[in-house]
Amino acid sequence: MDAAATLVWIAPDAPGAQQARAIASFGVARSLILAAPRDERPPAIAAAGGEAAAGEVEALLDRARDAIAARDAGAVDRALATAESLLHAHAELPQAAWLMAEVERCRAARFHRIPPGDAEAGNAAWSRAAALDGGRVPGIEERESTSRPAPATLRIAVASARELQAWLDGKPVATTVETTAGPHALILTWDGAPVWARWIDAPAGSSSVAVDLPFPTPCSASDVSRAHIHDDAVQAPDVRCSRWVAALPGAKEGDVRVATCEAGVCGPLIDWHAPAPSAWTQPVPRPIPERDASGRWPAWAKWTAVGAGAAIVTGATVILVEALRPAPVETRFKYGGLDTE
Repeated sequence: MDAAATLVWIAPDAPGAQQARAIASFGVARSLILAAPRDERPPAIAAAGGEAAAGEVEALLDRARDAIAARDAGAVDRALATAESLLHAHAELPQAAWLMAEVERCRAARFHRIPPGDAEAGNAAWSRAAALDGGRVPGIEERESTSRPAPATLRIAVASARELQAWLDGKPVATTVETTAGPHALILTWDGAPVWARWIDAPAGSSSVAVDLPFPTPCSASDVSRAHIHDDAVQAPDVRCSRWVAALPGAKEGDVRVATCEAGVCGPLIDWHAPAPSAWTQPVPRPIPERDASGRWPAWAKWTAVGAGAAIVTGATVILVEALRPAPVETRFKYGGLDTE
């Protein structure tokens, strides 16, 4: 019974028709059913109510500032608590960190301006705001904290993928980022859409945050996209696909080099070419896939149809060879002598 395997084409350009036939013949020779990587992605965070929540937070900030001017501590606390709750429920908002910083500055003003004052609590709130947006010039009747947040190095523990981008407080970052101790909004986007969002509290010094994002899934395009060639061998760091085949252009036109792999371990690359088809089995040339709008080749799945067609041609060739092969000569004994058929 043929086994299924994911086919990974490692080249900037899609394979041509001859290369596709070579890949298909390799699959037939190794009893492998080759399939393109699955195009799977994590679900985007539903943004229902997010924009409305942002507008409500700004309205609550205005209400809190009016209550500070009126020296109404209870009204300030209620408005800020509601605003903070809304932001915690919508960490995926790109302006979430900026809005939370303004909530903290309103809280600092409340502790500084409404008796009985609490200078320590006010300074702590202003410091948390600076950790979120980097700080700003104090406004009228605002009091800047004399202390600054301590430096912090944050490592984001997440499986790497080309489509995955981390954002800290609304800014794109790498998986290791230099920031400051305090609260932060961490968002992960996949092709621009938020798929994971949390509020975190980074301590001073070095720390890491684990992202419980179950992607990329094994044998998906993102899982195998990290495969590459180094020192004439297939390198596949962190690939989780249990059975896959790496293929790349060979030295001669129409040839390929292939290697069978299991997860992150690949065998040696071997040269492979398809037998030349006869005139009766020569397939009709298929169009080569076009590049997409970004200038890149789309997922290598686009040429799977070519490979499948080549596999059919290969099978037809075998059938035709068997059908056209002359019948074996057989000698029979009959009365009166020998008869050859």
